[in-house]
Amino acid sequence: MKRVLVVSVEPPWPAQHGGRIRTARVAEALSSHAEVLVTFPDHGTREPDAPVATRPLAWAAPSAVRTRASGRPHLGGHYLLPVADALDAVCAEFRPDAVYWSHSYLAAWAPPETSRAPQVVEFANIESRRLQTLVSSAQGWQRMARRAEATKAAYWEPRLAARAALCVALSTPDADVLSGWTRDVVVAPNGVDVWPYHPSPENGYVLALASYDYEPNVVALRTLVRDIWPLVRAAWPSARLVVAGRRSEALGPEFDGVPGLRVLGTLADVADAYAGAALTVAPATTGGGSQLKLTESMSRGRSVVMSTFAANGLPAALRGADAYQVADDLDTFAKAVVDGLRDPAARHAREQAGWRRCADLGWPEAVRDLVGGIAALAERTATS
Repeated sequence: MKRVLVVSVEPPWPAQHGGRIRTARVAEALSSHAEVLVTFPDHGTREPDAPVATRPLAWAAPSAVRTRASGRPHLGGHYLLPVADALDAVCAEFRPDAVYWSHSYLAAWAPPETSRAPQVVEFANIESRRLQTLVSSAQGWQRMARRAEATKAAYWEPRLAARAALCVALSTPDADVLSGWTRDVVVAPNGVDVWPYHPSPENGYVLALASYDYEPNVVALRTLVRDIWPLVRAAWPSARLVVAGRRSEALGPEFDGVPGLRVLGTLADVADAYAGAALTVAPATTGGGSQLKLTESMSRGRSVVMSTFAANGLPAALRGADAYQVADDLDTFAKAVVDGLRDPAARHAREQAGWRRCADLGWPEAVRDLVGGIAALAERTATS
């Protein structure tokens, strides 16, 4: 393995939230074995001195008409269509042994020059399933658009997987789906940055940390605040809920006056938010299948109350650990939160169980099979 071109949807550094963290850590792991160049549409904040070489591509949002009307994914076209020629030029200059796509919907819009190298496609989600879960939460034209995107994904997604030299799944359930489309699948779960363990404070708050520019997280938070939080406060009147993460400040006016609730907004560093938390919550029931915030919470020594939907995306190393609680109906979710607040000793035992399991989930370990798969792929290409 000599050169790997990583194509991301956004600048991976600063690695401040789930998608950026994963792409950053994968690129960093690959850079220990190959020359890596990370390229992306130039939007959002980017770090000038990234730990891996980067090449931003000048970008402006295109008209939605062309991407919606295409048989390919709208989201991929939104980001990649305006930079296709520039990306081809980068690929011709860099001459990669493999092209790593951070999202399948980007790979579906791969321009000609990038397609000459072996394609490694990360299926951060099974898009056809993710999109289908979002249909019910929309109305009118938006519902029609999402149903159309889900229908398109059912066509382009398996064909993209079959063409790829290597497909990357983040969880075993997603790998099972991909294995129905191709034999070339590797599982690379979300890893963790390992932190020292500090027990949660006895009077800590409930932390709802997520990216709130993603609709499934907003929908889940609204259900938590409207239907679950009153039950928690009724059983534990001193309970506090802290909402934090990207674009959470936009929700501040909506939740103004909710007893015990505080919105922190977008955070440059999440360490203090975790430090004050008794536990975290992951109530989403729609969207993607693997949530990095679950492993991040446990690696920071915090237990999680999560939905079954969220639990399905847990890495194998964490499944079955007495480190989290799974609840779906409103009463059970509220009770799990209250139990966590009420019994610090039991909560600390769960924290330590999860934190110890996370010792086997460092990023180098999590992506080891992925790095090996790309190396083998590059070797086969070099000798063919």
